[in-house]
Amino acid sequence: MSTVQNAVRCRQCGFPEAWEEFDCRSSEWTVDCFRCGYRESWTHESRFPNGHLQRGAREIIYSAGAYCAKNADSGGEEHGGIVEEEVEQVAANIRDGIASGRLSPKSYVTRYDFVTREVTALVGEVPSAGEAQGEKPHVP
Repeated sequence: MSTVQNAVRCRQCGFPEAWEEFDCRSSEWTVDCFRCGYRESWTHESRFPNGHLQRGAREIIYSAGAYCAKNADSGGEEHGGIVEEEVEQVAANIRDGIASGRLSPKSYVTRYDFVTREVTALVGEVPSAGEAQGEKPHVP
């Protein structure tokens, strides 16, 4: 299996380094924004030799925020989007993890404002361009 990865502009917050990935085997595309939590996934439309047409399926998740939990020991990262009802609880969990030393102080939680289109940090700092590059983290 091979994948093609690229940085693209987030359709929700405009962050220039949202992560786009195309899986060449399954023809699945995903876009994940580590800044606001936006997630988009879809499959490519294909016509097979037997004449059947596979229509593309698309899912868009507009998140109210994002989190990054960085393990203090291994440096491993977990990223994801957060729904509004979970933002405060996830922020409290990340704060507790940083205070206990389990998580790195570089961990963060953001909140996205759908009216102003602004991203604010509840824990840590809002990722800026140039900070979100590297290996693709686990996105639940």
